Amino acid sequence: MELEKIIRPVRPELDAVKNSYASQLKARFEPVNGIGRYLSRSRGKFFRPTLLLLSAKSGGKADLGKAVSVGVAVELIHAASLIHDDIIDEAALRRNRKTVNSKWGNAISVIAGDYLLAKAFHIISKLNDTRLLSAFSKTASRMCEGEMAQLANAYNFEVTERQYLDIIKRKSAYLLSDCCAVGGMLGNLSDRKTRRLAAYGLNLGIAFQIVDDCLDLTGDESDLGKSVWQDMDEGKLTLPLIFMLRNANRKNRIKLVELITLGGNTAHRILKGEAVNSGAITRSKKVASSYIKSAKEKLGDCNGVLKKTFCDIADYVLERKS
Repeated sequence: MELEKIIRPVRPELDAVKNSYASQLKARFEPVNGIGRYLSRSRGKFFRPTLLLLSAKSGGKADLGKAVSVGVAVELIHAASLIHDDIIDEAALRRNRKTVNSKWGNAISVIAGDYLLAKAFHIISKLNDTRLLSAFSKTASRMCEGEMAQLANAYNFEVTERQYLDIIKRKSAYLLSDCCAVGGMLGNLSDRKTRRLAAYGLNLGIAFQIVDDCLDLTGDESDLGKSVWQDMDEGKLTLPLIFMLRNANRKNRIKLVELITLGGNTAHRILKGEAVNSGAITRSKKVASSYIKSAKEKLGDCNGVLKKTFCDIADYVLERKS
């Protein structure tokens, strides 16, 4: 099922998020205004604000105006993280367009990412709700920790599945968890239901990143709309690569290590075949599937109508091709 059809229950609020997000990207000076215009024309899915709005609506007594504002802040945080990631990875393509760093250079792009983060926290601070500020500031620090841990483990061919999972929780999954939890708070849900939504978001986020890492090895750049093989070319060991190395005999392991270290089109082609033929992709998707199952189980007695939407989103995450 297409995401656009799944998210119909929050379409009006999501449109409000998109409009406000575009206005937040406007500035009176260059190059900030140019970067803002460029970002506002990108075709982002607004996946994180969608989770926040759905969670808020599941309470039935939501402050939707505040939820829209937080949704804008969340998308700004996400956009900032993508800019910083692209700088670190030296990525050239994002959403089928040149990355900000490839157009404006690294120095300006770093400051642009910081600017978006500052805008996001300014929006949150104006809402006078310390719960929101606490949640997102903690997650922002976790995102930095995850990125640093991943960089520190570059070309560490002994990295474990547990270490990998801790990194992706910090880099991406906790933000999805916070979107669901904060949505629950804004929907005046009970603490128990809010915790369930947070757990749903965390499991969903882990699965999302595992699928993303599989697509990075097997997907097509034109379909994904972003540079592929970026993580591997930076020596970042994702779950499929971890499984490939673990299952290989000594001779094949040495070969795999050489290919990962070497990089380039020939190495990519060989490793793509190995990832599929060794069962590493299948095994990784099974792990993702187990987290999707856990995510659905965490929904419990969530609003009946919206529970189906949450479940459809979980299925979308597992089956997506881009």
